[in-house]
Amino acid sequence: MVYGLWQLYVVYMGSKTNEENPEDIFNQNHQLLAQIHGGSHEEAQASHVYSYVHGFKGFAAKLTEEKASEIARLPGVVSVFRNSKRILHTTHSWDYMGILDDEAMEVPGYSTKNQENIIIGFIDTGIWPESPSFSDHGMPPVPRTWKGKCQAGEGFNSSFCNRKLIGARYYLSGVEYEEDPVAKKQYNSPRDSSGHGSHTASTAAGRYVENVNYKGLAQGGARGGAPMARIAVYKTCWDSGCYDVDLLAAFDDAIKDGVHVLSLSLGPESPQGDYFNDAISIGSFHAASHGILVVSSVGNEGNQGSASNLAPWMITVAASSTDRDFTSDIMLGNGSNLTGESLTLSQMNSSATLLDASKANAGYFTPYQS
Repeated sequence: MVYGLWQLYVVYMGSKTNEENPEDIFNQNHQLLAQIHGGSHEEAQASHVYSYVHGFKGFAAKLTEEKASEIARLPGVVSVFRNSKRILHTTHSWDYMGILDDEAMEVPGYSTKNQENIIIGFIDTGIWPESPSFSDHGMPPVPRTWKGKCQAGEGFNSSFCNRKLIGARYYLSGVEYEEDPVAKKQYNSPRDSSGHGSHTASTAAGRYVENVNYKGLAQGGARGGAPMARIAVYKTCWDSGCYDVDLLAAFDDAIKDGVHVLSLSLGPESPQGDYFNDAISIGSFHAASHGILVVSSVGNEGNQGSASNLAPWMITVAASSTDRDFTSDIMLGNGSNLTGESLTLSQMNSSATLLDASKANAGYFTPYQS
């Protein structure tokens, strides 16, 4: 919740050299905040939210517009921008890539060797650790290069991490400042309440699970692209979305923790802003600078010119078509039968009004999505 004239800002200060100590960067951030607060270290402490000290330099702080402008003019400051909200985005992909159901089998020309030494970080809504997609059965010990942690919280114990799910963190400062901090959120922890993060994690790195279906639909086996890869979760997103200051904190931790790949199925509303004022562009740039492959979604809007996550240092992916659907028939009053798509299994025993799907959207969807 924004109180008065104070708002949450990101102060981005560029790259960090190997010689710069995280503690020194943290102290410099506080000195800078104290400077614009008239030398008051108490006010600096009260306004500070995050310091970004591992993969890049910067901090998040509660500032007035005047103080934000003052900081923006200081030497060493690259950009200062408001804490904006990002939106979550939602496959015969593995067949197309030549990957078979057997997670241990090698496919000529499409090697899946060494998966167990690859750590994929997911910046999303968290994870449901009990899912069989995240079983560690038969997996070797956690790679020694891993430096992350398993953060406990509501409905989530550190013991939920295993040789598959090797790390889990969550971030609240941005969302609690911008929204009602007293309002109940489902699971103040890495646990996933929406299913989006668990879906994306299992799509990329889920173990093979037999007899998967949705109420009898789409029955078969399910697996991710790299089922023996390790998973590290960075929960920055809630039902309302994901805020910049939390996203940058997740990028900073992921760089320090030692992930090899970062996956983000989220992004800004179009049109995307410039790179120096876009948290995903900044975070992914520094991740790429540390040798981390960043893969992001292009968006869900469907309108022309609505693509997001366009920085050249990340891989942006999208589906242009699909060859699967769940069909359902409707019969018109004149006896004509029309075939459409539906996941509804209930039978209708009475007539209903027929309307165009583009007129049935929930307001925040585009006609293309409908």
